[in-house]
Amino acid sequence: MSVTIGSVTLNTLTAQPFGYDESDTSRGQTARRFAISGLVSPSEWLDLLDEYDNWRNSRIDDEDPAISAVIGTTVNFSGTGPGSQSWSSVQCWFTAAPSAEQRGAWLAVNVELVSAVEALQVLLKQQEAETGGGGGGSTLTPDFGTFVIGGTTLTLTKPPDSYGAGPALDLTIGGTHYVSGTLTVVINKDIEGTTNLTGWNNIKSWYEATITTTPSSGSYFPVSVPSATAERVLIDGTPTDIYTVSVVLVQVI
Repeated sequence: MSVTIGSVTLNTLTAQPFGYDESDTSRGQTARRFAISGLVSPSEWLDLLDEYDNWRNSRIDDEDPAISAVIGTTVNFSGTGPGSQSWSSVQCWFTAAPSAEQRGAWLAVNVELVSAVEALQVLLKQQEAETGGGGGGSTLTPDFGTFVIGGTTLTLTKPPDSYGAGPALDLTIGGTHYVSGTLTVVINKDIEGTTNLTGWNNIKSWYEATITTTPSSGSYFPVSVPSATAERVLIDGTPTDIYTVSVVLVQVI
């Protein structure tokens, strides 16, 4: 058995190198792992350290793969194992830095790598589950439907229907009740929903145009300034910016 890490070939292995990193095996969330143990000469040890240092010095500047969804800096791994196993130019991340103990004129080396493509796939699945996109025990959001504002369809995150100020009961000086205020039902829409950046920009344009006009009976008129918060989530493994928009509308009587 022999393996090649970057440009360094190790010919004297003392253990079978192949296995798996396991996160949630029942869901297929595993990644190929290569745990290398072998004997090397001092010069080979220094060459291996150079491979690791070069990878490390580039890798530390990579964007978090959970955000970028790209594998970034890798080192190629090739080799053979028992039972005619073979691996060719597998893009890997180091998961354990090289270590060594002196064995006479040789050094007993240990180093671990993981398939970067498969490890990233597992990472994105975990992130997706944590943000509610992948099931697996995550909290499910009720379906509140959609609402269209200014041509933008918002996916609602809470029930939208509410009411404006209604009549009140007051007391006369004699201690009996009388009704004050309007006896008309005032329909409000307390809107909170999600869209993308384009949708949010459309809503802002709609608001600027709407408040300069006289509303017609039955239409909905904004009585609060639209606001939005944004977060980046993973949808089908792709980082996506989601805008949560809030605005209160009143149905004009």
